[in-house]
This record gives sequence, C-alpha cells and structure tokens, in this order.
Amino acid sequence: MKSGRRLLCFVLLGLLACAPARGDEVDDFMRAEMAKRHIPGAAVLVVRDGRVLKQRAYGLANVELNVPAGEETLFQVASLTKAFTAVAVLSLAEEGKFSLDESVRRILPQLPASWGAVTVRQLLSHTSGLPDVSVNEATDEVIAETRPEALRKLARMPFKSRPGTKWSYNETGYVLLGMIIERVSGFGFEEFMARRFFRPLGMTRTLFGDDRAVVPGRASMYTRYARQTDDGPTPDGLWTNRNLYPAYTYMGAGLNTTVGDLSKWDAALSEGRLLKPASLAEMWRAVRLNDGKVFRLEKTLGYGLGWEVYDRPGHRAVGHSGSDAVSYIRFLDDRLSVAVLTNCQGADPDSLVFGVAALYVPALGQD
Repeated sequence: MKSGRRLLCFVLLGLLACAPARGDEVDDFMRAEMAKRHIPGAAVLVVRDGRVLKQRAYGLANVELNVPAGEETLFQVASLTKAFTAVAVLSLAEEGKFSLDESVRRILPQLPASWGAVTVRQLLSHTSGLPDVSVNEATDEVIAETRPEALRKLARMPFKSRPGTKWSYNETGYVLLGMIIERVSGFGFEEFMARRFFRPLGMTRTLFGDDRAVVPGRASMYTRYARQTDDGPTPDGLWTNRNLYPAYTYMGAGLNTTVGDLSKWDAALSEGRLLKPASLAEMWRAVRLNDGKVFRLEKTLGYGLGWEVYDRPGHRAVGHSGSDAVSYIRFLDDRLSVAVLTNCQGADPDSLVFGVAALYVPALGQD
C-alpha cells in the first residue's frame, strides 16, 4: 500500500515537472510587449528589499538558430556600462587617489594643455565640453580605431562648449575615465573591474567584448531601426545588428552580463559593499551647471555621475539604459530594482522597466 502511494507521488511530481510554469503578471506583460515590439529575446530582474522576486528569460537569444534565451544568457548592455565605470571611479576617489573636482590633466599630464580646466566630475556627468570621440551614436562609429590615434585627433579639435556650461552626451569623457583608472590603479581597465568588483562579487558571467569578440552564451543582437540603402530606407522589421566598439572605449559601452550577475551587483550596491553612502548620494545627484541650474533631460529626469537621476517626489530613482535595448533602474524610495535586458535595439527598455515596476508599485506607472 505504501509503495503504491509512493508510486502515485512520483507520477504526480513527474507531471508537475513537465507542466509549463504558471505565468504571472510580469510574464504576461513581457510576452505581450515583446510580441508588440518584435523583441526576439529578453531577461527580467526584479529585486525588492534585497530579495529577488523575479528572474526570468523569454524568447530567443538567436533567431536564426532558434536558440532560447535563458537566465544565464549574456546581453550586451552598451551604455549601461557607464554606471559600472562611475562606481569604479568613485571607489578610487574614496581611497584618496584623486578628487572629483581635480583637473583631469593633473592625473593625465600627457593631455593637451587646453584641457586643463576639465574635471573628473565633468567627465562623469557629460559636462566637459570636450570634442567627442564618437562620430555617430547610432552606428557606434568613432574617429579612430586606436586610443593614441583618437587622442591625437581630439587634441586638434575645438571644444564643443566651455567646461561645465552645457550638458552633452560624450564618449570622450569615459575614454579618459578609463585612462585615469588605469593610471592610478596600475591595472588595465578590464582587469581592474574584474579584480575590484566582478570576481569578489561572484559575477562569473560578466566580461567585456563587442561583437568581434567570441563571448560564449551571448545573445545575438538585432535592431528595429530602419537602415538607409541605395534604394532608400529599409521597411519596418527586424534586422541583425553588430555593436562594434574599439577596446579603448569599453568603459563607456563594452560590458556583457546576465540578470543573475546583475542581481549580485544590485545587492552589493544596496548593502554598501561598493561605495559609502556619501559617495552614492554624490553619484546619484543631478548635476548643476556653472550657472547653478540643475540640468534636466526632461521634467524630473536629470543626469548625475554616470547615472540618470529621476527626482520624482516620493519615487526617486536612478539608472541607465544602453543602445535602446537594455535598462536598469533602482527605485530608491520604493526599495525596488528592475532590469530588462533585451537583444533588440529599439525595444524602448525604459518603458519596459517602468511597466514591470508598476506591477509592484502602481504609482510608478503614472506620469
């Protein structure tokens, strides 16, 4: 009799294991939005009060080969890399290696004398006014394939504005921040990030590399953006896409990671293992220009030091997006973190993050 009951239990367990997981609101939302936006693959992370509430992947990591996306799938996070670089810079500032308001040229004396008024803070906040190493953000084209050549060309170019007077998204600043990290740490940028953060935190799947690098388990990249051809713009649809970043620009856009590794990074931030509270507050404060005015991208959205800053009363948040494909936002007042990583340029990931967040805090779905 007992053996019969045991057999029945095994059968029931087997049936449950084969049955599809019951979808919840996040699953329903993501699947509906992915279908609407023609997003091949995505992964979601939701953390509240230090507890992972949701970590799941959807769709395809590679459309051509019909490879499903999983929680261990790596996604290219593009400009979200800047938030990681900012943490690295502030951690070195905490150690007294330099101050945020120090002249960049005092740390890197080989830079042109005309760059002497530019500070570390201005590099982080995109207010340096320096000429941009990026020629076209949409295509990732840069002025040179090597750092020495790029610096020589930049030295001959005029400032876009006087330091601290205007906000303008600028990749040159992050190239110089990478050089600062290398100068004061004695390690190459990638090795420093691995030693200081990724290895200690157990972020074993996180590494740098563009589409020319062989990165096992990484999702293929696609785009919804129209392409210009001899016959005119391409029709709406899904197209393959390649993110090509020279290694000297990796500190601004070259990171690959998973939702699992991102949860470890998020926990370390929350627990104060990466930066002191004063440094976090500094990093997550919207920048003021020389005239004393806080710069706003729109409404309550500003830019801090490597992080976008949402100063919405009662629902302050900080985060960053990348390549219009991925977004990671920490809703500070709501003790909620949400990341949506996709392999589709044009996915509008910020709206996906806010949509997921609103399922936990309805007020976040309101303007």
